[in-house]
Amino acid sequence: MRSLHWIVGATIVLVAVSVLGSIALMLFAAQSLDRLESQDERELVQRTVQRDLQRMARELTSATVWDDAAKAMGPPVDMAWADVNFGEYYHQYFQHDLTFVVRDGQVIYGSLAGARVSASALGALPGDAAPLVNRVLAKATAAHRAERFSLEGSTTDSGLVRSGDEIYLVVAADVIAETAPLAARQRAVPPSIAVTVRRVSTAYTRGLQKDLGIDGLVLVAESKSSDHSVPLHDINGQPIGGFAWPARDPGMSLLKAGAPWIALVFAALFVAAFILFLRVTDALNKLAAGRRALIAAKEEAEAANAAKTQFLANMSHEIRTPLNGVLGMTQIMQAEPLPDRQRERLDVIHHSGQALLALLNDILDMARLEAGGVRLRAEPFDLTMLVESTCALFSGAAANKGIALTFAVAPGGDGAWIGDPIRLRQVLGNLVANAVKFTHQGAVRIEASPSETGLRFEVRDTGVGIAPEHRPRLFKIFSQVDSSLTRAHEGSGLGLAISHEVVTLMGGTIGVDSTPGAGSTFHFDVPLRRVRSERPTLRVVGG
Repeated sequence: MRSLHWIVGATIVLVAVSVLGSIALMLFAAQSLDRLESQDERELVQRTVQRDLQRMARELTSATVWDDAAKAMGPPVDMAWADVNFGEYYHQYFQHDLTFVVRDGQVIYGSLAGARVSASALGALPGDAAPLVNRVLAKATAAHRAERFSLEGSTTDSGLVRSGDEIYLVVAADVIAETAPLAARQRAVPPSIAVTVRRVSTAYTRGLQKDLGIDGLVLVAESKSSDHSVPLHDINGQPIGGFAWPARDPGMSLLKAGAPWIALVFAALFVAAFILFLRVTDALNKLAAGRRALIAAKEEAEAANAAKTQFLANMSHEIRTPLNGVLGMTQIMQAEPLPDRQRERLDVIHHSGQALLALLNDILDMARLEAGGVRLRAEPFDLTMLVESTCALFSGAAANKGIALTFAVAPGGDGAWIGDPIRLRQVLGNLVANAVKFTHQGAVRIEASPSETGLRFEVRDTGVGIAPEHRPRLFKIFSQVDSSLTRAHEGSGLGLAISHEVVTLMGGTIGVDSTPGAGSTFHFDVPLRRVRSERPTLRVVGG
């Protein structure tokens, strides 16, 4: 009997030790997962802030390593050029809050929210960012003395700056020439340092929280050392605040949820404890694997977005620079007296350059439309003039193919309307361009008429037509009807996608009716209103 008691006692002790050991092991696993979770979140926040600074540096140098930029910084400074290519460019395309240029310790240009401002309107930020500017200036001066230019000689630096009660992401780069002759001519000019700034605002913090999937992420004035916060340091290494978020502790939460099972484990002894341990271990492994997959997917999406931003910046920089040179020289030559044949050839060069510029603008427009960065204008325009000018743009192409290109404005539609003539001409032009491209004989006709909600535009052609199975993807980005048409008719596949996005932005609808072999009719309706009184139409010239 005593031996049996010993066996029972030993069994009870063994079961108790096993259960307690299982509980201790689960506690350790939950705490380890919580620590790994916190470490992953901290590293993710830190990497994201650094990636934002690196992305801003790439965005900044897309316009600072440029002959036009070096010339515009003078002296004297070309303020109009800086407004378009510094102030508006960085704010509209990259959402930078503030941009300014420093030379010889003085602010020679400033822009706030895309609009030019005085140096005093920038507040204390230029002074607070001076150490960063001075570091770039020292390196840029050395690069100029070494006769380096273009990207090889470009100098950038970045960091966080606290100015007043706000924290800013700040990136500085020297404005440098791309070519050796201009770099040599400007060697005696003190370097100009361009600075672009993005405020760590509530909107920025919300975007960070959404992108990283960290609920409750907030910006705090003082960051205490903990597993659920990331301290921020300025360009001098001084603490300026940080990001903090409430602890989620997924491991402990899961363990608490399993408390009833643990009680049953005590009742069911060792077997139930062992089974529960296996289940919890499997659940923890799946949770950790899911977290790793989420981080990998997030980093892949960030890399794709960075590649897209770099692509747009490079395209804007690399294509516009030589293209603007070609178009500028053709405009100069057009102003001179030339024989008719040479003038016709010069017009071909000019129109080809404009077509290439239109393709570049299409790509940038699509990016802005996807990002919600396009704003519609509301101004008077003459409907007949708009349709006629659009038709005139493609009359040469139609004549070369031997097809008729005509237009008509229905009675009651002529006169002045209120809307965005630039975007309307863009949509109508895209539809006419497609109609002329895919029509080999017959005619293309443009019709505009009043509708119940505003105006209706139709572009009819006698071209190849579109099969019903191809229509659902007709207005998607980079989409064309089929591979054979892609080979026969060159194009980016952006025109109809941009038209769809613009018409939708206007509150209208766009569609197509087509019969294969007989032609197509593209139509769109937009809600516009007439001008109620006859007043002089103001035309906006320049920016």
